[in-house]
Amino acid sequence: MMMACAVLPVLLFAFASWLNYRHENAVADDRIERSLDILHEHTLKVFQTVERAIAEVDEIVRGMPDNAVRQDQPRLHERLKQIVDALPQLRAIFLIDRDGRPIVSSQLAQVPADFNVGDRDFFKAQAAGHAGTYVSDVLTPRLTGFGTPFFVLSRRRPSADGSFNGVVAVAVLPRYFEDFYSLIGRSPGSFFALVQTDGKFLARYPALRSRPPGLAVGSALQQAMAQARERVVYTIPDSEVDGAAYRVGFRKLEGFPVDVVAGIDRSAIRGEWHATMASHLIFGLPATLLLLIIIGVALRRTRRLYVEAERREAAEAALRQAQRLEAIGQLTGGVAHDFNNLLMIVSGSAQRLRRDLTSEKHTRLLDMISNATSRGETLTRQLLAFSRRQMLTPSVIDLAQRLPAFREMLDRSLRGDIATAVAVAGEGCAVKVDPSEFELALLNLAVNARDAMPNGGSLDITAKPVVLDGNAAAEGYRRAQSGSQAVRMILLNGRKFAVSGS
Repeated sequence: MMMACAVLPVLLFAFASWLNYRHENAVADDRIERSLDILHEHTLKVFQTVERAIAEVDEIVRGMPDNAVRQDQPRLHERLKQIVDALPQLRAIFLIDRDGRPIVSSQLAQVPADFNVGDRDFFKAQAAGHAGTYVSDVLTPRLTGFGTPFFVLSRRRPSADGSFNGVVAVAVLPRYFEDFYSLIGRSPGSFFALVQTDGKFLARYPALRSRPPGLAVGSALQQAMAQARERVVYTIPDSEVDGAAYRVGFRKLEGFPVDVVAGIDRSAIRGEWHATMASHLIFGLPATLLLLIIIGVALRRTRRLYVEAERREAAEAALRQAQRLEAIGQLTGGVAHDFNNLLMIVSGSAQRLRRDLTSEKHTRLLDMISNATSRGETLTRQLLAFSRRQMLTPSVIDLAQRLPAFREMLDRSLRGDIATAVAVAGEGCAVKVDPSEFELALLNLAVNARDAMPNGGSLDITAKPVVLDGNAAAEGYRRAQSGSQAVRMILLNGRKFAVSGS
């Protein structure tokens, strides 16, 4: 569950990132499409207004020869100036003769006689043939005091015989378009431009610090504009103008050799995408961490529950074992009690026979019966002690006297190929134990030693007083681990008692 809580949010976040990235690109394309509609409509109105201004100038000077126009410069200047002042997008209006010399202007009441624009592209294109409404490159004024760049829309002056009679030129301000672009381009990364068909900029937003003559869009966009005359959205991976990557769209202006371009910097698109995904992380990451913490706490609690369950299972198993032992103890106590009753009958009968049978042979047999019943009574006491029906009765005994007397019973309990030797200290070895339990423990040790000597050997029993300095038990343990002999050691009230077999 913890892995799922970590992996699943990552997968969901990756999927959401992919969907949001596509959404942000779709939103950017929609913004570009709407911007193109606005730019196209605005630019078309401006250019149509310029054409109407040209048509109005033609009407003003219709039928007037060039000499008459020169003589009437002050009046015509005021008339043209009124047209320019009424239209903020215009820089100036010039009426130019067939030799390229302006004969009237909205800027100058008297045009200098030596002023000539015959080398300008907007004049040469009209002189070469009917060019319709021609749009020039961005130009720098030649007259001092008129340093604002402009581009020109020009058209041939009408003549009676259709020959070239000069041009009407209207200077348009690129700044007018750039100011309009700044109003609609408040979104981060916005890019707008007005370009000629050959890709040269007429107006651009954001404006560049320096605009070299003939500055044009990149070759990739020029190629796309040359191949597609309809509305197209295109990606520029690395702009040749400013090095940025753009998502741009362009649209041809109907009836004019220019295109409007709208675009968005791809870094701005990625910024919107990053901001959206960061907002998802603000809520998703703490929620995921909280879920992981909750599952981690649940995991720890589950592990504790498993440990507690194991402990309970062990306790229940111990309880069942204790119940079985209790049942065995109760059964043993009942058997021992009944067996003790039988032994009492045998012991009483032996005592009666002893009064009637006085021969040595009978006396020896009756002694054997008495000893056997005495041993049987001891056994029943041990069984009763096991079943907790008889209390232990510890008493002080001397091992130096008790062990030699117990040797005869050990000889009968062991095999004939095992020799028994008992060594006790000359001084007294007094201990406080239950004599019956002590003899039973000694018998068990001897039986264990016998099982450890399948090929026979010797059983040595020693008893001596020792001082408990911490080394006695360690010595017995080292001897028990030697492997060459079976050793059991008991410390009884400061007395060392050992049984070894070899």
